[in-house]
Amino acid sequence: MNKSSLALVLWLSATSLCFASESDHRQALKLTEAQRHHVLSEMRTLLDGTQKILSALADEDMTRVAVSAEALGLKMEHKAEDHLNHLLPKEFMQLGMSLHQDFDQIAADAKNGANQKQISHQLSAAMGKCAACHNAYQIRTENPDHTRLDEVAQRGAHVMPFDLEQTLHVFTKTEQGGVQQVIVKDKTNTGQIELIRAHLAKIADEFKHGDYSNPAKIHGDTMPGLAELRKAQSEQIQIDYNELTDGAQITYTSDQPALIHALHQWFDAQLSDHARHAVPNHQHHLMHGK
Repeated sequence: MNKSSLALVLWLSATSLCFASESDHRQALKLTEAQRHHVLSEMRTLLDGTQKILSALADEDMTRVAVSAEALGLKMEHKAEDHLNHLLPKEFMQLGMSLHQDFDQIAADAKNGANQKQISHQLSAAMGKCAACHNAYQIRTENPDHTRLDEVAQRGAHVMPFDLEQTLHVFTKTEQGGVQQVIVKDKTNTGQIELIRAHLAKIADEFKHGDYSNPAKIHGDTMPGLAELRKAQSEQIQIDYNELTDGAQITYTSDQPALIHALHQWFDAQLSDHARHAVPNHQHHLMHGK
């Protein structure tokens, strides 16, 4: 080996050690696989929407700019801030909500005759918030009991007709009980939406009669909260089924503190067992139904 080759090898080795020793000092957001998917899906939606805005700007089409920007605003469906409120840091949420507000402002200004240069400056500032978020945070997945998750998924496939990989469970605790939603990841997936609605309508009717055999088949008879729910009288807990544009939901309402606690335990158990396919939602507004 000649001197120049040896020098190159030594330089590459030193460089590799330097990169290997460099640690990531960003704050870690520890999420389940389903929660991670949810956050990354929003990021992809924002990226795709930004590309559409840039394309419209290149064509000097402010109508398209407004439509594309509005879709990324505060009314953007399934925002991570909506579904993972209690898990995400306050600063992360503030960045996210501020970004959605920026897109609403871009949409409003585009409608009101703003020029290409003004919108470009606004979009650049919004993208600066995206960069700040990526520089401050990293997403890491927790290490759940994969054997347990696999078993639950296998049992669930025999009880729930919809595809867990194409859908998402959302559990919202409220002061009066909670809301259980199942939604599709792709809103055009009408086949899965119909399967969700049929299943949730069926089990809601069963729950009204104290029949919780289907969740017991998936999660076991000893799942937290289940025994209390089975013993509840029909007048002690109100169970309502409603369709959503992208799935369906069941709302549980009670004035019995013990039953409300049981519902919250029951939700937590399902969140844990469906970790790959479920997210909590502690916001008190819900997705719009049909």
